[in-house]
Amino acid sequence: MRGLICLAALLVAPGWVSADEESDRIAAVELGRRSVVSLRVYRSNSNKPGVGSGIILRSDGFILTNAHVVSGAKVVRVGLPGGKQYNGRIWKEAKDKDLALVKIEASGLPVARIGNSDQIKLGQTAIAIGDPLGFSGTVTVGTVGGLSRDIKIGQVQYPAMIQTDAAINPGSSGGALINLSGDVIGVNTLIYNGPNGARPSQGLGFAIPVNHAISVAKVLVSQRPVSSGKPWLGVVGNNLSQDLAIAHNIPAKRGVIVTSIVPGSPADQAGMRVGDAIVSCGPKSVLSLTDFLSQIAACKPGDTLELGVWRQGKKTSVKVTLDVAGQ
Repeated sequence: MRGLICLAALLVAPGWVSADEESDRIAAVELGRRSVVSLRVYRSNSNKPGVGSGIILRSDGFILTNAHVVSGAKVVRVGLPGGKQYNGRIWKEAKDKDLALVKIEASGLPVARIGNSDQIKLGQTAIAIGDPLGFSGTVTVGTVGGLSRDIKIGQVQYPAMIQTDAAINPGSSGGALINLSGDVIGVNTLIYNGPNGARPSQGLGFAIPVNHAISVAKVLVSQRPVSSGKPWLGVVGNNLSQDLAIAHNIPAKRGVIVTSIVPGSPADQAGMRVGDAIVSCGPKSVLSLTDFLSQIAACKPGDTLELGVWRQGKKTSVKVTLDVAGQ
């Protein structure tokens, strides 16, 4: 008898789920995970990116994410679940709603199945999919713990948020909150630490309801893409000094020594390397960093330049096509 009581207790223990529910969960994750992408965002000339997630909305490459994930990006690298990588551009942002669209040049992408956030019930299963702390395709499971939560963070007012205890961490933002059918019901957005941010929350993650997110996305996709119009190469450099010339075996007195390259930038795609010495830009000599920047500024996005470069004691040329700053 005692053994039967213990067995019964185990069968109703917290966290126990039926085989059918587990099968539903696995199927939902398989369906939802295929349309959640990894975002690596480079805002400066650092090689260390910001981490975020996104949801594929259209098979031709439109991806929904949070504006705070991509705002101010120089390069947005998009990783598909299968491992394929793309350079994305910010199509449009709605910063006041913390939503944005990123566009990649692709076709036949697996599109997320969109649910109805108006039908969410307290206590239902909620599954978060994204890249918390850079761990791509992570799945966490919890419940819907609250509805219609109004939260203000900085200048952004988040209305009617979905509260969940499915673990959300930095990097989860922009990922999908799905139900047991694999339908997206929200966009994972933030961890709330209280009005003053004084105490870390325990299980207080929030997602933007998908109905609201889709209504914003429909407006954004119809608008013209973001463009600063300024040409961008993606290198950081210093004036070529005598000491640097000797250190890098460069038989030149003037030019620009490359000290850093933004991953995914035009310079990176053209094969430029740290330590390259740029001594000419087209037919013109490069005399200094200021001189080089002025030559780049006189160009247009889409222009292809032939840069004369000294690399490890040998003279070579690199053809690079300028992109748009901030794309």
